[in-house]
Amino acid sequence: MQQRIWREVKGYAEAIIIALIVTTFLFTTVGVAGSSMYPSLDGGSGRSLLESFLQGDRLFVPKYETWLRRMGVLGDYRRGDVVIFRENADSPCRQGRRAFLVKRTIGVPGDRVIVDADGNVTVNDVLLDQGFITNLPDGRVGPNTRVTDVVVPEGQYFVLGDNRVNSCDSRIYGTVPFMSIAGKATAVIWPPMRSGAMNWRGLRPPEAFSVIPNP
Repeated sequence: MQQRIWREVKGYAEAIIIALIVTTFLFTTVGVAGSSMYPSLDGGSGRSLLESFLQGDRLFVPKYETWLRRMGVLGDYRRGDVVIFRENADSPCRQGRRAFLVKRTIGVPGDRVIVDADGNVTVNDVLLDQGFITNLPDGRVGPNTRVTDVVVPEGQYFVLGDNRVNSCDSRIYGTVPFMSIAGKATAVIWPPMRSGAMNWRGLRPPEAFSVIPNP
């Protein structure tokens, strides 16, 4: 009897250890909670853009890339990357236990980022085309009550939620340290279908970020 119990306990322990190794060093998935990455809507039609995420989506995060970046083997995170990080213990947005947040990298170390009252985002004196989060012809995503003008410090990143009017992000809690980032999301893997359309997709930085010059 005791041997059988011990075998069962040992089996559970081995499974837990393997799961911890996989999720810490190989890959993990993170669920999208809340609406901060929900796409903006166009003029009340309710049609949303697929570049952003809906609550319940699960994102694939290759953790081995995170460790390679920390060791200096891979390059830094890029503008437009979707990153996962743990919110600060003293975050003004925190509700209950500390959660993993999903945001988009807007500014990298050395960048000057300005977010004006209309929601326009300027990076290194270039106005960011925000067509990847709104269908409005003038690219409007505002209003923005958190006007921001910041130079991103070394080893930090400026992040925003795609749903600009309903996101707690760097406009409120400041830049995010490199070591606080748990990884970069590279794909939406669940659910495979939404409203009869394919939901699974790889994630790449929107083309709008390719024209932003280095500081």
